[in-house]
Amino acid sequence: MEWKDEDFVYFDPETKAIIGPVEWTKTGNAKEMLKPEKVLPVVEPAKDGKDTKRPFRRGGFRKQAFIWGSYRSLKRLYNLEGKHKAAERTQTLDEAMGKAMTEAYWN
Repeated sequence: MEWKDEDFVYFDPETKAIIGPVEWTKTGNAKEMLKPEKVLPVVEPAKDGKDTKRPFRRGGFRKQAFIWGSYRSLKRLYNLEGKHKAAERTQTLDEAMGKAMTEAYWN
């Protein structure tokens, strides 16, 4: 689907993929689209008889949601359309000092 710059979309930064358009609540806030929970691997006991456990984590895992924003801002932040940043203008110190002496404001 082709997106316009004004469209608000959900975005997955890990895969750099757009999930879909943002859904809104009745109060005008964006609905939270949760990421699927990751399945943790099962830890098997060690063969030498010692019990290996996962490290203790206080509070459990937090639910994570996809980020959302306008397509225009997301394509600039994550370089979605393959465009490259503009080349920086570089000047030598002598050129910059010469311009600073002759012109009050310059780029």
